[in-house]
Amino acid sequence: MTVPKKIIDRYCELKQEAPDCILLMQVGIFMKVMNDDVEIVSKLTGLKRQVTGDPDNPTITGGFPESGINKYVGCLVRAGYSVAIAFQDGTTKERYIKEIIRLQK
Repeated sequence: MTVPKKIIDRYCELKQEAPDCILLMQVGIFMKVMNDDVEIVSKLTGLKRQVTGDPDNPTITGGFPESGINKYVGCLVRAGYSVAIAFQDGTTKERYIKEIIRLQK
């Protein structure tokens, strides 16, 4: 599945808002993870990675159904990572970080 440049760009913008977190971004009924974040998620959960975007500047992505969000977030937090979740607004289809989950120390 090809990920539109607009989605990749928005992911990168949101990642700048929470650079210390693994960013999960809703795209339809899926949660997408990209670039360095997908490498971490893949190692911890076995999430399959794929290459998309411009062949001269490819983006590594992965995704899972939104229904699996508790499983993935739980795994990441137990491994010591903070997680930012960007949900998609049902009306405007815009995505914003709605929640950041961090371990309390």
